[in-house]
Amino acid sequence: MKKLFSLLFVALLAMSAWADTTVTFIPDETKGKNTSANAVDEMVLDGVTISGTKAALAASTYRFAAGSKATVSSTVGNIKKVEFTCEGTYSQSYGPDQFYGDGYTCQSGSKVGIWQGDTASFSLNTASQVRCTRIVVTIAQDVVEELVPPVFTPNGGDFSGSLEVKLTCPTVNCDIFYFEGEPDGDWAGYTHYSSPFYVTETKTYTAYSSKGGEISDYVTVTFTLVEPTVEAPVFTPASCSFSDQLEVTLACATPNAKIYYSLDNELWSQYVDPIPVTDDITIWAKAMVGDVESEVVSATYTKLPATTTIVTFDPAIDKGNGEQANRHSYTVVKEPVTMYVGDGTIYSDNYRVYGPNDSSAFVFTSTGAPIIKIELSSGTASQTPSNLSLLDSENGTYTTSGKEGTWEGSAQEVAFKVNAQVRLYSVIVTLAGQDEPGYLRGDVNHDGFVTIADVTMLIDYLLTDVTLAPAEADFSEDGLVSIKDVTDLVDYLLSGE
Repeated sequence: MKKLFSLLFVALLAMSAWADTTVTFIPDETKGKNTSANAVDEMVLDGVTISGTKAALAASTYRFAAGSKATVSSTVGNIKKVEFTCEGTYSQSYGPDQFYGDGYTCQSGSKVGIWQGDTASFSLNTASQVRCTRIVVTIAQDVVEELVPPVFTPNGGDFSGSLEVKLTCPTVNCDIFYFEGEPDGDWAGYTHYSSPFYVTETKTYTAYSSKGGEISDYVTVTFTLVEPTVEAPVFTPASCSFSDQLEVTLACATPNAKIYYSLDNELWSQYVDPIPVTDDITIWAKAMVGDVESEVVSATYTKLPATTTIVTFDPAIDKGNGEQANRHSYTVVKEPVTMYVGDGTIYSDNYRVYGPNDSSAFVFTSTGAPIIKIELSSGTASQTPSNLSLLDSENGTYTTSGKEGTWEGSAQEVAFKVNAQVRLYSVIVTLAGQDEPGYLRGDVNHDGFVTIADVTMLIDYLLTDVTLAPAEADFSEDGLVSIKDVTDLVDYLLSGE
């Protein structure tokens, strides 16, 4: 009995020394500033900060782009566990298995990935985009017996509108008091803190904690009201060329902002649904909160010619200088496209791209028309195109689904980052084409060739009835059939250019 009592006492003593607490991030409640995962973003809640090198923490789900880094840090105690609940399940798009790093695990069929450890900060990498619907951070908070000053959250700084202010103190069973002003200035009295309060103008506050008739040191912070600003809308995709049609979406990082767009920079409509684009167009956009308006931004979309060129890389045929079972860099050329692999091999039915390492690279280059699409297909369940990400996120868009990956945009060179090994059984590159004129300029007699006979017939039309001359007679392409066409055609025949 005495031994049992001792064990209980030890357990109670241990419980009094520390206590776990959780901080829960939900997209509708705690947000960053980005709605598109193409830049650094972060959010803070109760002393815990979650950030991403390319993240959208103000989107409908928390998004971390492929090839980026997500970091969780705490100023209120060491992090013991973080649960990431994702939009997709394990092996699906946006699932938890796209995170990787020390201390992180996830199970097949689950939407939840779990990091466990004991540190104030840790980071995870992303193989492909991750979308989280909930992030729960468990903190081991030390319980302090001695009297220490309270902590303001946020700890002063600039704000606009209305700001919620919280006060906390790790000292057990202490009271917190605060007042407006400096501790050695004029202040009318103090307030016993019991719940968060709100600041709507520039204010300085001082707080202290009290226990057993003692008071802590004073803590003073200043909250400065700044003029509200509205972030400019972001176009997705950004200005680009397209081959068929596309939908343009608009988003604004400023909460509660209304977005407006115009097709002539004069007549404005409120943005509600994606804007369909089927031809050359420039779209202007702005955002507003009340009477505050953002800068006007624009994006231009250019429709590519309908005729395209397809270049297919077949690992069974197109070997280049690659060798089976020997890892090295290799280049495969199918004019005008070059595919370069920094570290890989070519087997009988697949191209292998290894990484990540200092030599890994996967690059497509066109010496002809721009590349507008790259389609990558894998025959395995793990070494899929989801292990690739774009080196330059502004250079087109890259999406993956299952064993497929598709890049779309317009560029002479497209470079991928290799986050893990990829095995590709099919690689299809689409190049932008050129509009066919429908006729041969200068072929006045329609015999399929441009010769001196065409000069003779062109002169005949000029001497008789120029209105009967065919479109091919306008060699100079100035909209007229004249003696200039004769001299330009003769010069062409003499020079060959």
